[in-house]
Amino acid sequence: MRLIPGDRRVLLPVYLYTMGTWASYALVIVVLPFRFQDLGLSVVEYGIALAVYAFGTLATEGLWGYIAFRIGSVRWLGSLAVVTAVSLFALGFTSSFPLLVALLGIYGALVVYSTPLMRWIGMTASGPGTASRGIGLLGLFFGAGMTAGTAVGPVLYSLGGFWLNLYAGTALLLVSTIPLLLVRWDAVSLPRGRPRADRSLKALLERRFALATALVVLFFMVLTLETGFLQYYSIDLFGGTVEEAGYVIGAGRAVALVSGVVLGGFVDRWGHSRAAPLGFLLLAVGAVGTWASASYGEMVAATLVLACGVGWLSVSLLPMALSSILPEHQGTAVGVFGSFEDLGLILGPLVFGLVYANLGARDLFPVAAALALLGGILALSARARWRPQPSPVARPAPPVGQT
Repeated sequence: MRLIPGDRRVLLPVYLYTMGTWASYALVIVVLPFRFQDLGLSVVEYGIALAVYAFGTLATEGLWGYIAFRIGSVRWLGSLAVVTAVSLFALGFTSSFPLLVALLGIYGALVVYSTPLMRWIGMTASGPGTASRGIGLLGLFFGAGMTAGTAVGPVLYSLGGFWLNLYAGTALLLVSTIPLLLVRWDAVSLPRGRPRADRSLKALLERRFALATALVVLFFMVLTLETGFLQYYSIDLFGGTVEEAGYVIGAGRAVALVSGVVLGGFVDRWGHSRAAPLGFLLLAVGAVGTWASASYGEMVAATLVLACGVGWLSVSLLPMALSSILPEHQGTAVGVFGSFEDLGLILGPLVFGLVYANLGARDLFPVAAALALLGGILALSARARWRPQPSPVARPAPPVGQT
């Protein structure tokens, strides 16, 4: 029996793999600052290393998307998991800053090898009209893995140092791949066409996809206000502590994940083009609410409103982007879309860092609100120009050997 979109048996292996892989990532990345301190490296060097890692993911995710449907096999998935695990484990064998940075860039380029394929399956495996709900559920397992790795990583480091984190992270990465290797990939109905690279790239010039990539850059830029700067402004402006900042960030992530799952089905029914403007409005309200907050409690409430917008947009923009893309080009589209997410994660800290340094912490919020409102205006233009499309689901491929 073939596993086709609508057959959910392939989802459990994808969920387990996603949770384990990103828990493995978090186990190591969360203690990387301690490793840099032990090696006598500066905060500036640590920032450079993270930028190189991010560039690695940005530079290759589109390529992994182009070949996403080809690597859906035991041989490819197993081989790439081993190579990625080796690149992760190799981080422990050097104290040289240039070599450490290079290894982080290689790991960043490799760790996203399966992301476009997993996201596409998460969107389509439950059948037509479930793309946003599917993304929300996949995001829930991604978030669970990240949360678990972030919580356990420092504990392991205190018990056995960086090497213990590497052992645990590498082992978890390999073990989490096993569920994927048990899938009968020859029976999974992936689009089997192999379009030329220039045709795939030309297909992505479609206006709806181009607009969605602009929206996701703005979305992820605003997202970094919470993930990258709340630790600073919650203390400087609202008198909080480092521990309280961690709790608020954790609460925001939880709200974003849960709201994505809860709202995903509604977004599927309502239409992604309709949903996107409201998501940006929630971001803007959260930013303005933080700007107007007079107490720590009010700041927390505004942050949770912003987190609802994060959850809303996280399940809206990718289906919107794919709604006019043919199935054989959707792997490339998912990968390129992910690269624009990475671009937003790079640009956001740069913009907010400059604002913080030159204007002050309180000016972060009107800038974030302006970016969110710009996203809302662009999303409204999409809604006005194009009628809402149904959730994209690839057409089932014919059985092997048939046309």
